[in-house]
Amino acid sequence: MCGIVGFNWEDEKKVKMLAELLNHRGPEQEGFHVRDGVSIGHKRLRIIDLSEKGRQPFYNEDGSVCVTYNGEIFNFPEIKQTLEKQGHVFTSHTDTEVLVHGYEQWGTDLLERLNGQFAFCIFDKNQNLFFLARDRLGIKPLYYYCNDKRFIFGSELKVFLKSDIKKQLNQNAMDYYMLFGNTPFDQSIIEGVKKLPAGCMMIYDLTEKKITQLNRYWTISFAQQLDCDQEQLEKEIVQRLDKAVQMQLISDVPLGAFLSGGLDSSILVSIMSKYIKDLNTFSISFDRPDFNESHYAKIVSDKFKTRHFEINFNADNVRELITELPCYYDDPFADPSMIPTCLVSRVARQHVTVSLSGTGGDELFGGYWHYNDYVLVKFLNNLPMPVKRFLDYSIALANLIVRKDKPNKLRGFLGKIEDPVTLYLRLFSYMFRTKEESSDKLLPFKYLVRHFVYPDDINNAMNCDINEYLPDDLLVKEDRASMAVTLEARVPFLDHTFVEFAAKIPRSLKINMGRKKYILKKAFRNILPPEIIHRRKQGFGVPLVHYFRNEIRDFAYNEIFGFDLLNYYDKNTMKIYWDRHQSKKSDYHRIFWSIMMFNLWFKKWMV
Repeated sequence: MCGIVGFNWEDEKKVKMLAELLNHRGPEQEGFHVRDGVSIGHKRLRIIDLSEKGRQPFYNEDGSVCVTYNGEIFNFPEIKQTLEKQGHVFTSHTDTEVLVHGYEQWGTDLLERLNGQFAFCIFDKNQNLFFLARDRLGIKPLYYYCNDKRFIFGSELKVFLKSDIKKQLNQNAMDYYMLFGNTPFDQSIIEGVKKLPAGCMMIYDLTEKKITQLNRYWTISFAQQLDCDQEQLEKEIVQRLDKAVQMQLISDVPLGAFLSGGLDSSILVSIMSKYIKDLNTFSISFDRPDFNESHYAKIVSDKFKTRHFEINFNADNVRELITELPCYYDDPFADPSMIPTCLVSRVARQHVTVSLSGTGGDELFGGYWHYNDYVLVKFLNNLPMPVKRFLDYSIALANLIVRKDKPNKLRGFLGKIEDPVTLYLRLFSYMFRTKEESSDKLLPFKYLVRHFVYPDDINNAMNCDINEYLPDDLLVKEDRASMAVTLEARVPFLDHTFVEFAAKIPRSLKINMGRKKYILKKAFRNILPPEIIHRRKQGFGVPLVHYFRNEIRDFAYNEIFGFDLLNYYDKNTMKIYWDRHQSKKSDYHRIFWSIMMFNLWFKKWMV
């Protein structure tokens, strides 16, 4: 992978300074284009064609087309062959070069032919424009700023935090972060700095100094459902996923796989082991047994004879990592699984430069509990009011008896009838812990209704997750964690042709009578060990619920209650939450983590 940066004026010192901020993404080569009224920079991690010929920015024969690019084009050999038949001459073995010649041949229609994970900017000198694009699922990041006739783009927000633009907090993004733990699909925490959304392209006219085109070139659809024999469908799932994995094994550097012992990572290892002898696999284990999946990872490793590396981590390791996280996650981020993702990436980087990940399987095949929960809360919300009052009273009484309030979130669905989008967002958010919390704070985000267009509720929920949760949480988490240690992560489940195929599988075969990932488990039941097929989903978690009561309690308390640089939360309310958490009556670790991560971020980047 790589880091890219650029802007619409010439300043060699600035572009080199900003590129240096991205050195972790590509420390092996660098290159700059500072002329023709623009400045473009690149930091390269060499994966394919390790020679000097792969240095970027990369040019066509006459220098009229220039590209800076982050990612991999997995089908570049086929595209290269097509372009050579059209008379294009290649000077390297890189995938980067197909972008230059592909743009010459097809213009922006090039995007339709790419299979990969990418973010790039092509400078067209003749037309005096920037052409920027991001891959279909949002695997690779791309930010931009367009104001006062200035245009800046970069792989990470730190490019803009260290530019001379005004650092004003985006209140809408802040509100979203406090509900969901990340910033929205097209915004950052800084006013005026935006994300190019997944599956979108942009044209910036350098003469007119304005964006002339910003549109989506790809979208997923659940409208068409396959009508075929289940056995045949199982075979096709295996064949298509095998093809996606094979395509993503292209590399001139060592390659391995994250192996949690969950279904998705185990499937990838089962496929990879057919093509890579002595496959390297990586996992971590925590000091709390209820968060430790290492036993399952060992089962899979033994089955497929991988070279397995497992590292044990504890609260001390987590405590050391916490203060580093805002440097990697420079757009505030609060998914606690960032911790194990960072830790396992560190383990993997000691042995390989590329690692495959099972991210995406849950969204495509209905692997989350909240899909079943969504059906439940929608049912509860539509019950007659007398029944809802009775259930509300029963839950409140149960809370008093057991002296815990875990079921309390359900009470928020037993009031007035809400629309499906509001119900899903209330369920998905780690806020809304009491029925008194108003749904009004969700009003700015009702645009998410665009994902709720199908007759089936769970298809709507999966559609929302693929378009929002996946690119703005899971893929952010993985990109920043892996790139922090100069490791490229690849996600075969998100091969766009496989995603399009999976969207057509009937929902009843994904979640069947409440059984999650039904068809995926059936497809691999004779390949994976039965312990993996039948195990309960655990998730890539970390024992923060315990750590906030013990090992990091004092540190967290100081960060939450000693922070006075910005008044954005009620400390009296937080103190009530804190006391209830310490007494084990409640679990508020997600709220504490979000506040702590934002406070650390603010001190790192805004002071």
